[in-house]
Amino acid sequence: MTLVLLVALAVAQGAFVPQTAEERYVAGLRAQVAKGDVEAEVALGNLYEAGDVLPQDPKQAAEWYRRAANKGHSGAQLNLAMMYFDGEGVPRDAGQAIGWYEKAAANGEAIASLSLGSIYETGAQRIRRDDTKAATWYRNAAEQGLGTAQYRLAVMYRDGRGVRRDATEAITWFRKAADRGEADAQIELGILLSPGHSSSSDIIEAHTWFNLAASRWKDEAKRVQAGKLRDDLEKTMTPEQRAAAYRRATEWQDSHSWPRQSAARPGTRDSGSGIR
Repeated sequence: MTLVLLVALAVAQGAFVPQTAEERYVAGLRAQVAKGDVEAEVALGNLYEAGDVLPQDPKQAAEWYRRAANKGHSGAQLNLAMMYFDGEGVPRDAGQAIGWYEKAAANGEAIASLSLGSIYETGAQRIRRDDTKAATWYRNAAEQGLGTAQYRLAVMYRDGRGVRRDATEAITWFRKAADRGEADAQIELGILLSPGHSSSSDIIEAHTWFNLAASRWKDEAKRVQAGKLRDDLEKTMTPEQRAAAYRRATEWQDSHSWPRQSAARPGTRDSGSGIR
């Protein structure tokens, strides 16, 4: 390349001045990347993945996540794992996904532990089912307070998969998940607490959870199912028990009136339930 062309190219590049707020934001991120800012690398990955500010480019997103992931950024490790599992921007590779999920989990990402539990519970692309590993990873996420993981661990205790069957442990974990607003857990807890289903029956608490599940389900069929369980149980209750159950449900709603939260930290892909 001639000296004249090099000078012309440098002048052209130097002449670019960001005009819009988006352009200034991206320019700022690139400047921060040049200074070694890992969070800026993740932010650029987010922008390339979303396609709102920069042109959508999953390959670029994956590369930015990889740069940050290799530097130990747990959110980038989680994002890269999801991209490998889904085959977005990189070839689909469950083994690579597991490797990055494990790194993210070791760095405290509860969603990564939940995702590993799901992979081992169901199996995926040459990864065999392993209920023991699934229960271990679910417990890791459950102990960090992730409601979906608490629910999945409770199911495994209820069914005796990966852990010994234990109704008391199942109720404990269903209750934790139910108290975090997991409607699935609320209905399963109501069933276990209904008379004749376990040694820990409590008809008032069972009705309370059925009632809450009936009011929180977005899926109409599930909402109807929860309502029917509540109504059938109510036929066996005294007026005092019914009043106590409705009062408990109202008190729970009053004390839990927060928006549903994601376990994903800022800068990480929000996978919703997190199950991968």
